[in-house]
Amino acid sequence: MVLRSWRYAAPLVQTMPDAVLLEIAHSVSWWMEAVSKSINHHNGILMDLCRRVLALPLETGSGSRIIRNGVEIYDPVGSAINHPIGHATQALINLWFKQNPNDNDLLPAGLKPIFTALCDVQVDRFCHGRVLLGSRLIAFFRVDRPWTEEHLLPLFSWSNPVEAKAVWEGFLWSPRLYQPLLTAFKSQFLESANRYAELGEHRQQFATFLTYAALGPTEGYTVEEFRSAIGALPQEGLEESAQALSQALAGAADQSEDYWKNRAQPFWQQIWPKARELATRRIAESLACMVIAARGQFPAALAAVVDWLQPIEHPDYVVRLLYESGLCRRYPADALCLLNALISDQQWGPRDLGKCLDQIVQAAPKLKEDARYLRLREYSRRHGS
Repeated sequence: MVLRSWRYAAPLVQTMPDAVLLEIAHSVSWWMEAVSKSINHHNGILMDLCRRVLALPLETGSGSRIIRNGVEIYDPVGSAINHPIGHATQALINLWFKQNPNDNDLLPAGLKPIFTALCDVQVDRFCHGRVLLGSRLIAFFRVDRPWTEEHLLPLFSWSNPVEAKAVWEGFLWSPRLYQPLLTAFKSQFLESANRYAELGEHRQQFATFLTYAALGPTEGYTVEEFRSAIGALPQEGLEESAQALSQALAGAADQSEDYWKNRAQPFWQQIWPKARELATRRIAESLACMVIAARGQFPAALAAVVDWLQPIEHPDYVVRLLYESGLCRRYPADALCLLNALISDQQWGPRDLGKCLDQIVQAAPKLKEDARYLRLREYSRRHGS
């Protein structure tokens, strides 16, 4: 339906005076973005309308807001995808992608000056376009590195905090690790760890992205630089980092033992902060999941993080993971140590705790006399688990 309307109405819309186009800019630009995804007629008209929308004296707008903990937070991404400038920018990006660009092809002659104009920080309303350019940073970098380094990468510098926040949130909307880019924007990337709070709704993605980069291998960065960046994260950022570490090890699946020895263990020993007062229940839960994911390296992983463990609010999920892993049979003493660290006197007992304890004493009968086992068994009886 959208394509049909475009086929017949686009020539008419093109003839509209700018004053009329300004009045209906939001509807027209939304329509342009929708058709750009699968357009097969009037490409030239779409390009012309994009230029005209970008030239309109549109208000930048107050932007989208998100309520977090009772505080209003400006959302650059939400603002960009709902503004006519953002619609026009995305339509141009879609037209570009339809050409299936390859590495080092350079930007098309017809699009390069438009994308260059959007990078002009003197034009406030183009901030919505810059957010979307930032979201495609890797594509721009791969296709036209010289242009990207001249026009787009400088926007990621925190020397202009307003612009940096916008493009960083655009990039963090769906970030990916790409080694040449990590090298090219190293200083901006590391500085962002000190600007965690300014990354708004996408700050958690930054902590995850930073953690994966630190897990490496990442060329051009030192252990000290990553240690400083991770150490600059506030408590919330460290919680996200610990979760990312756990997910990375779990994602290694059959290679998890090698991943622990070669990536996760060096990260923990050389990069993770040493101040134990930073420990939280959420970090403890992520680390517990991580040591279980380490499989055959379970004892080594547990020994590395045990001082960061503490009782967690809802241990049911972790205890189920432990039971299903079979580690209680393989490493009964270590499994008992983990359970003892995570379970104190929570109101709701983990459903699989009794099964874990059964496996532990079946594998190591002497542990029946262990004070930790006796405490957990009594707790399990009281809670029917």
